[in-house]
Amino acid sequence: MVIDDQDGMRRSLAILLRRADFHVTEAENGEAAISHLHRTTFDVVITDLKMSPGTGMDVLYYIKEKHPLTEVIIMTGYGTIDSAVLAMKMKAYDYIAKPFKHEELIHRVRKAVNHLETKKEMAEMHSIGKRNGRFMYIKGTSQAIQDLTSLCDRIARVDLPVLITGETGTGKNLIAKTIHGLSSRSEKPLISVNCAAVPEYLLESELFGHAKGAFTGALMDRRGLFEEAEGGSLLLDEIGSMPITMQAKLLDVLQERMIRQVGSNKTKKVDVRIMAATNTDLERAVLDGNFREDLYYRIKVTHIHIPPLREHSEDIPILVRHFLDLCRQEFSRLDLTFTPEAISLLSSYDYPGNIRELSNIVSSAAAISRDATITSQDLALSFTNKLFEMSAGSDQESPPETLDEWEKDLIMKSIKKHDQNLSKVSAELGIGRTTLWRKMKKYNI
Repeated sequence: MVIDDQDGMRRSLAILLRRADFHVTEAENGEAAISHLHRTTFDVVITDLKMSPGTGMDVLYYIKEKHPLTEVIIMTGYGTIDSAVLAMKMKAYDYIAKPFKHEELIHRVRKAVNHLETKKEMAEMHSIGKRNGRFMYIKGTSQAIQDLTSLCDRIARVDLPVLITGETGTGKNLIAKTIHGLSSRSEKPLISVNCAAVPEYLLESELFGHAKGAFTGALMDRRGLFEEAEGGSLLLDEIGSMPITMQAKLLDVLQERMIRQVGSNKTKKVDVRIMAATNTDLERAVLDGNFREDLYYRIKVTHIHIPPLREHSEDIPILVRHFLDLCRQEFSRLDLTFTPEAISLLSSYDYPGNIRELSNIVSSAAAISRDATITSQDLALSFTNKLFEMSAGSDQESPPETLDEWEKDLIMKSIKKHDQNLSKVSAELGIGRTTLWRKMKKYNI
């Protein structure tokens, strides 16, 4: 929900957020916002402070009492800095100073959503019991999955950095959650940051925090993600996209276990387990001069490689049933089921997008199916028919011989599939727009 008594500001923010695929409700003042909050729970509320009737502080007090999981972002002007400081003490999640860049607001909202999801996941894990749900994110009975769960269990017991590698869509984030949930740090937070999604000029502040006055808009001290993850784990997703200058600063932190906020000359000790995830060949990146060799060996103290779905295709029926269970809850259709022929068809595809692609296919088929029983024809009616045609025709083409050729082929197919809509391509491949542009440039696409 966006709350601001200036119509132009409120409406422009709502348009901006909707374009970023958020569902947005507008409120012209605090009183109207609280009326919405009587009926609806929001993930994130963005509010100005000075409004009437009902101020931003009134909204914050109400949310903290009635909706404690909702994250609140305060918009501040020069006349409301003191109130913003008070709001942060009242457990507002974040603040942003006017005027601000659009990409910075979107980044802060996504960060708030991720923080909310982390809180929900921790509550869920605690409610079902750590031991009962120890491998709740890993589905399958194949030897590859058994080996993966065994390795996760062993790595979780040692408090060392871990590098998680695997193709796009294999579930690297879920493996990180599994390791964290099994570790001695499970009672503390697992904080995740996508290094490719954060603008380069914000990344240092995002990780290490900043001091008041460090740059324009730094109206107060802000804790970075290292401090947010204190005692727990920090997942650096898509670490292969981290700028080389930031790699040097990260290396210093890993070696010294000390951070220095942007604009400060004081250091702080941090106790955080570092996890890193990437679908990039970091050894190749080291040879090409795009990734520091010393940082590579620092984060690869322990290593997990997740096999692509095509290497444990016997798990596909199990995964289909799992994703269908989720669809039954989401669509309130408890009688949904696949025919054996449909499951056989799903099992015959090689899934270049891996488990994420399978999940999207199941969700699409469940959403468009008219009957409770989902057939092969339902699969053909969904967008997946193009993918199966692609799979069927792959025997007539020479398969890619190297990882780079495979990656280029996957990107080109996704671009064609989405009619050159790069936002959709980024979402399907699970990479940021910056990373996608970099790879397109690399492969002359």
